[in-house]
Amino acid sequence: MEKQARRAQVLRHAKRIFARKGYQRTNVADIIARAHIARGTFYLYFANKKDLFEELLEQVLSELASRIHRLRVGPEYPHPVDQLRDNLRRVMTFVFAERELTDILLNHSLGFDRELDLRIRAFYEKVADAIQRSLDLGIEMGLVRDCDSRVAAYCILGGIKQVVGESSQGGERDIERLSGEILAFGLRGVARPELLAAPAPHPKDNGARASVAPQPKH
Repeated sequence: MEKQARRAQVLRHAKRIFARKGYQRTNVADIIARAHIARGTFYLYFANKKDLFEELLEQVLSELASRIHRLRVGPEYPHPVDQLRDNLRRVMTFVFAERELTDILLNHSLGFDRELDLRIRAFYEKVADAIQRSLDLGIEMGLVRDCDSRVAAYCILGGIKQVVGESSQGGERDIERLSGEILAFGLRGVARPELLAAPAPHPKDNGARASVAPQPKH
């Protein structure tokens, strides 16, 4: 138990340093100084800095994945919109509780190791898959407009990542409000019905008008 507690202590201090300095600028000396352990003790638990970082990354990926539940349809399940809202609440709650881990994933984990990059991208692809399945289900049920559900899924995922990143850095932290806004944007966008009902001007029309505009008389 003492060994597990010491290992957890090293991880706890390391995630704070990685979140603050990034992977490249953090070294083993930083970690052992912050954790108040000898260099030899560090290597009892981890082979190197990358080994420790991989474990932190695995933690955040696993925690986030466990909070994104697949939508279920049927009279015994909540409405799909409520299930989506619950997913967002669970994710946002984790983000605010584990700001350092979230910051590592969003800001410091890509570009230094191909294998880790692939794992992170695979995680985001799984999230995009879940969003796409939700959209496809909504289309089948007549609740979502016909669209390229993959492109729409990436748009929603990108928005969520940006909101999560900004919020984790000290922005808005009202989980209910954030979840509601993200969900409303994903479901409705920003346009009022009047805007969607109005015919959009055609670019060629503007060009045509410009070409036949009266010339000034000399």
